[in-house]
Amino acid sequence: MFRILKYYILLIMLIIIQNTFIWLIAISEYNIVPDLVLIGIVLMGIKRGKIEAMLSGFFAGLILDIMAGSFLGLLALIYTIMGFASGFFREQKDKEKVLPKKHFIILITVISIISSFIYFQIYFLTASSIHNISEIMYIYVLPTAAYTLLVSTIYILIPNRMQLRSSY
Repeated sequence: MFRILKYYILLIMLIIIQNTFIWLIAISEYNIVPDLVLIGIVLMGIKRGKIEAMLSGFFAGLILDIMAGSFLGLLALIYTIMGFASGFFREQKDKEKVLPKKHFIILITVISIISSFIYFQIYFLTASSIHNISEIMYIYVLPTAAYTLLVSTIYILIPNRMQLRSSY
């Protein structure tokens, strides 16, 4: 029970940070920010599986959509799909399938590019005059994915508990 609660507390903290303090580290005039909630959902998918990541993604996305006040359900849909996709890489301790941290970087990169592309494509098709896919990719999707990747490397730098125990 505590393990599940730990991930939900982390996700709530990421939602609060994403919605309140993230503008402090925005780059460029386009306000490119890392997607912290997506990193949390991918971690939950890897650690807990598809179902919990999907439900967490849906509710986190719905909360962010309600707080933003526009496109109700867009982030909920994107985070649900990304939670399901990341759940395929769930660590199974009883088997020998464990996701190495370098594969986490690849996974977060691919998922971030896909989710950013879906979000910005739908957003700009309905709310803006930018309709060129290459312009959306160059200005918004790739910088957002790169920034999310950069922030997600913090997970790589955190040592595993098993590594810490074996060092003593």
